[in-house]
Amino acid sequence: MMHGRRNLLWLLPLLLLLGWPFYGGFLGALLAPPELHEGGSAAGDQARRRFVMEQVRLYQDQAGVRQWRIDTPRLQTGDNADELRLAAVTAVLFRDGQAHLRITADQGHYDSAAEALFLQDNVRLQGEDGFRLSTPALVYHESQSLVSSRAGVEIHSDEARVRGQNLDYDLAADHYAISGQVRFTTP
Repeated sequence: MMHGRRNLLWLLPLLLLLGWPFYGGFLGALLAPPELHEGGSAAGDQARRRFVMEQVRLYQDQAGVRQWRIDTPRLQTGDNADELRLAAVTAVLFRDGQAHLRITADQGHYDSAAEALFLQDNVRLQGEDGFRLSTPALVYHESQSLVSSRAGVEIHSDEARVRGQNLDYDLAADHYAISGQVRFTTP
């Protein structure tokens, strides 16, 4: 009847098939992916939303016209869903599709709810006309097309050097106001 090992090999698939009801449920549960819950804890939801990206370029276009561009070597989510933290920021603000201002800073964050870019530590702004500004902190209010600083500013141009405590620079009107112990010197 059954002589030899070769004749016993056909029993192995038969035993696997007949034994499936005993081990199939356990094996299926072991190999199944983890369940995704729709409503979870707030801490679990927040942990799923956190991310870090390297070498990032962000754009803002409005009606097909470029408004600004931000380059950063590291971007990560902030404390809430509306905040993006940026390291070593290089931002370019555009006017009529052309680069108008270039801003660099050691760090910053973008708040999408407030539509504002907050920059700090070694902030430098340079205009296309040679206008240069340095400050410890600067805010770009996107919806108002306004750049402001309340941390002390120093402006350099070919004609003058101006120091002040506060700055409001209206990008649409290309007008800036400096206040708070203003010092004006010429070369």
